[in-house]
Amino acid sequence: MRRVERWIFSDGTPERLAAIRIGLCSVLALRLTRTVYLSIAGQPHSLYRPLSFMHLLHSMPPWGVVLPIQVVGGIAAVLAALGWRARQTLPLAWACGLLLGGMTTSLGKVVHNDVLLLLCMVPLLPAPVSDAWSLDARAGRTKPSDPMRYGWPVQTALIVVAGSYFFSGFSKLINSGPAWAFGSNMRWVLYISSDSRPSPDHWSLFIADRAWLAHLVAASILLLELGFPVVLFWKRARPAFVAGAILFHLGTWLTLGLDYWAQAATVAVVLIDWPALVARAQGRSNATKGAAEGRLRTRPPDLRPEPRASR
Repeated sequence: MRRVERWIFSDGTPERLAAIRIGLCSVLALRLTRTVYLSIAGQPHSLYRPLSFMHLLHSMPPWGVVLPIQVVGGIAAVLAALGWRARQTLPLAWACGLLLGGMTTSLGKVVHNDVLLLLCMVPLLPAPVSDAWSLDARAGRTKPSDPMRYGWPVQTALIVVAGSYFFSGFSKLINSGPAWAFGSNMRWVLYISSDSRPSPDHWSLFIADRAWLAHLVAASILLLELGFPVVLFWKRARPAFVAGAILFHLGTWLTLGLDYWAQAATVAVVLIDWPALVARAQGRSNATKGAAEGRLRTRPPDLRPEPRASR
């Protein structure tokens, strides 16, 4: 437990924390621009199926309440991404996103497209997210804090990402066992998805018509989810899992029509060390520029005689 505690509360940099703030707040700002919230605002009470904290409301909030919340949340998310008063604007944007997300999941079906995004933002709520790359930092209103304060929000977000995928795969094994990947489960899911559309879906049918391919896809999904905790202690594996998550959610959109781009973006924002990536790219650019300048300085002089002027 001491080793786990040291890993969670390890030193971090304000730049890495600011990169996660910028990425997650940008994704949230885009999600809050959706029109689905206004389309379900003011629905009759008979259609209201609240979950969790939405039981505090007797019905869907009216249009006149949802629109201001959506506007305020979107503006707050943009300001938090820019780093203006992020200690106040980030929690405000998160609270607005939480309420609007609760509306979409109170229709009788659990909608978890934004769950990972909102959960990864929880460690940022009390964190010093504005100490780098923010309007406050440029104005001199922030001071560098203890490096440990920058590390634990990032490590906690990593645990949330790894745990969300791992327990998804673990629940598949608990409920269905290996038959989830090696049975007919994936083929039936794809056939049903294709039949529910106005016209047959060629992506779904291409996989479902080939049993070996359906088994391979299902086994790859299960392996990806169960192996996600590797990203906690093997940094070099993180780009591979980011690519795997993007391909997984892209395939889900092509075959089932389920849009999980926000979850894939959250994985990329949290797992990739963006400041280190930018520094590495700048280092390569400076090295290339320095090598070019070195070649110019060491070029031998031109000893050829000058041409004589014509008479």
